[in-house]
Amino acid sequence: MSLNKITLSGNLGADAELRYTKGGNPVVSFSLAVNERTPNGDGTWGEYTNWPDCVMFGKRAEALAPWLRKGTKISLLGRIHTRSYQKDGQSIKRWEVRVDDVELMQYKRDAQSPAPANAAAPGLAMATGDPSPVAPVQPAAPDLYDDDVPF
Repeated sequence: MSLNKITLSGNLGADAELRYTKGGNPVVSFSLAVNERTPNGDGTWGEYTNWPDCVMFGKRAEALAPWLRKGTKISLLGRIHTRSYQKDGQSIKRWEVRVDDVELMQYKRDAQSPAPANAAAPGLAMATGDPSPVAPVQPAAPDLYDDDVPF
């Protein structure tokens, strides 16, 4: 039995790239800056940044693409995949992370995707066919100190 699971957290190095396969399947790809602390030879600590290439497929990838902007902090779950291809007569192998799940850990609504000016209510843009994402508005907290308490 084998196990192939990876959990990463970091910041996007550039805006995600959305493209489509010949069959029309959405594919989003991005690189993720994952920092780790490493000891220097003189007893101090420094940081080393890994840059794994990540790829996600399907409608969920298409929906997330507008939110995956340079600098956005995310966490992801996925698996390692090795891709082989020929380039200039040489066999090339690349490791990439096939992403199964993404969680946005940093929310930058204004910088990433401003709501359309003609949207009367949150979510209207998605309902009318405009692909720009609109974040849901959190409902107001219920009034816990209601004056009409009968006791």
